[in-house]
Amino acid sequence: MTTGRDWLEDAVNRSWYGRIGVTYLLLPLQPIAALVIWWRRRFRPRAKFAALGAPIIVVGGLTAGGTGKTPTLIALVRYLSGKGLKVGVVSRGYGREAGKSGLLVEVEHSAEKVGDEPLLIKRSVPTASVMVGDSRLAAARSLFREQGVSVILSDDGLQHYALPRDFEIAVLDANRRFGNGWLLPVGPLREPIKRLQSVDFVLERNGSDPASAFHYVPTRLVTVDGKERLSVSDASNQWAGKKVVAATGLGQPSQFFSLLSDLGLECETVNVADHAVLDLWAIETHFQPDIVVVTAKDAVKLEVESCHNVWVLEVEAELPDSLYLAIEQSLKQVSI
Repeated sequence: MTTGRDWLEDAVNRSWYGRIGVTYLLLPLQPIAALVIWWRRRFRPRAKFAALGAPIIVVGGLTAGGTGKTPTLIALVRYLSGKGLKVGVVSRGYGREAGKSGLLVEVEHSAEKVGDEPLLIKRSVPTASVMVGDSRLAAARSLFREQGVSVILSDDGLQHYALPRDFEIAVLDANRRFGNGWLLPVGPLREPIKRLQSVDFVLERNGSDPASAFHYVPTRLVTVDGKERLSVSDASNQWAGKKVVAATGLGQPSQFFSLLSDLGLECETVNVADHAVLDLWAIETHFQPDIVVVTAKDAVKLEVESCHNVWVLEVEAELPDSLYLAIEQSLKQVSI
């Protein structure tokens, strides 16, 4: 069930996070990559809150691939919404069909139209105003002027310097860290490591420092259509002896598989390229499983009618109190 894209992504990841591999053939491009990064940062906007009328919190990463940015953003949207704030989210939306003018995401939209992560954010927190567009700045302006949001979060927006920001969060993976330390495409770095010195908060998934670490907390399992629900313990008991397949298109599939293993669920595993749509027919044909478990990010890309035995492991990012405190202090400075 491995495609050419899957093979290439695996080879690149092994080169970035393991021994010397195929990406080192691109070492001559490093000076060009560094120059492009310097040029983009040189012309970043200096204005913050006053530029749009609503404070902007950027959640992003220093490395390519999955580090937990979207679950972190969802947790922040829930937290700020719980404080009575009208929250907006801007995103480009991977693989979307929305035009340059931007599109306000609705719960009933498809991932093909708006992107998997924006749709997941909207379905996770329906009260939030989520907009996708080629220009995050234009999307943020629309959210403020047309939706009346009081705070805006930018999904995976650390390197999008056209958008002013009041608070920057960099999300890292404590296990992978910075890989081989090279800039893209030789390594996973979108910017030099010293960029972390200028952000407001560094979060580490599965880190050891309680002040900066966050972890995923599995909450329950639900069918894709949402009609059936099981607690984690009930699923572990009821599925004992059944053939369970865990399948995902995450940037770091091992994180998902480890979560299931820690919950006592024995699964065969399938992983496809990041953002790819799972081929349920192929999984059914190859494994003939009783149960298929996927992530929420995978589920938004699936057709409900084809998911008769597909369950979603729902997780929440448990963020440190120090992050919430830092954000509250930042928002107080703009009298929100």
